Amino acid sequence: MKRIVVLVVIAAFALAGCASGSFLGLATTGYVDAKAKAVADQQAAEIEQLKAQLSEYQSVKEQAQAAIDQVNQTQQTISDLQAIATRAEDRIASIPKEVIKQIVDILQAALNQ
Repeated sequence: MKRIVVLVVIAAFALAGCASGSFLGLATTGYVDAKAKAVADQQAAEIEQLKAQLSEYQSVKEQAQAAIDQVNQTQQTISDLQAIATRAEDRIASIPKEVIKQIVDILQAALNQ
């Protein structure tokens, strides 16, 4: 009786293996190869997507760096103009007030003509 039960169990495993295309439910090399190829293809697609994103981020980085360079150049120009204005104020302050009054009078006379 015990032998019949063991034979029935073995027969059930064998038939189950035939139905699934594998022996005792174990994967075949074809199945493993197909799954490995599918995983490799999926990973390759993800790598390409990440490369595209990286390229896009690089472009954004370059645009941001160009904007930063422009701001830095503008700040330098402003600093240069402020220095020129300060020097002009100092020069004007060193001119005697009587000379400035005469210049204003001459300009006013020129405008009135």
